[in-house]
Amino acid sequence: MRLPASLPSCLASLSLLGAVLAPSAASARPLPSGHEPPLSARARGIPAALSLLPVQNVECPATPVQLEPREAARDAEQTPPPEKTERTSPHLTADTPVKPGAWVTYGAVSLVPLGGVYGASRLGGERLWVTAAEMAAGTLVGSVPGGLLFLQSAEAGGRWAELDVAAFGAGLVLTPPLAALGTWGLGELAFDGSQNRGHAFLGALGGAAAGTLLGVVVHGLLEEVVGNRGALGWFRKSIALGFIGSGATVGYQWAGGGPRARPR
Repeated sequence: MRLPASLPSCLASLSLLGAVLAPSAASARPLPSGHEPPLSARARGIPAALSLLPVQNVECPATPVQLEPREAARDAEQTPPPEKTERTSPHLTADTPVKPGAWVTYGAVSLVPLGGVYGASRLGGERLWVTAAEMAAGTLVGSVPGGLLFLQSAEAGGRWAELDVAAFGAGLVLTPPLAALGTWGLGELAFDGSQNRGHAFLGALGGAAAGTLLGVVVHGLLEEVVGNRGALGWFRKSIALGFIGSGATVGYQWAGGGPRARPR
């Protein structure tokens, strides 16, 4: 039996088609277990082309992490916090020595309240030791609220600064009447008294108010002279309080018209 003439060409076409389809079937075989699916690799940020390579040959990029050594961390925990430094004025230090000129200035200023005591004795003809006692009484009683005038800052801001201002204001208001009451009470009760008690108290009050203002100013000036906030603090406060007591005594003797006539 004779085959048709087109049969050889059909067989050639079939063999060619099988040759083309064979590589496609071979390429469709499943990936070995060492490869990662492209979708999961893309979710991890790895390109799909790299996912086809064996896993052992792929190096995933990693962010370098710097770990702190244990010794450095332990030293940081054991290091104490820095100590608070004392805040002072730029021109005032904490360790400046007291110069002889500062002592001379302090001594000269301290003579002013003593001169006020002597002047008070000459205004109304009162005895010197009586006016000295009246000054001491006014200074002692006025020092109770007067200590609020010389409070130093609490080395902190905020509310502490507000409390300092409030304390200074309270001292400025309470010191004059109490100092005047001390001077006036001693003069009226322990000694001969004044010729006009009402005017004497008002005079003592005005003198104590003026002495308070002068005492605060003098305290600040003396602090600048010595250049050391911690040195001679007691001396400055004593001089300032002396101004208060001396002012109350001068006002008391001047407004009161002097002592009453002593009984013979």
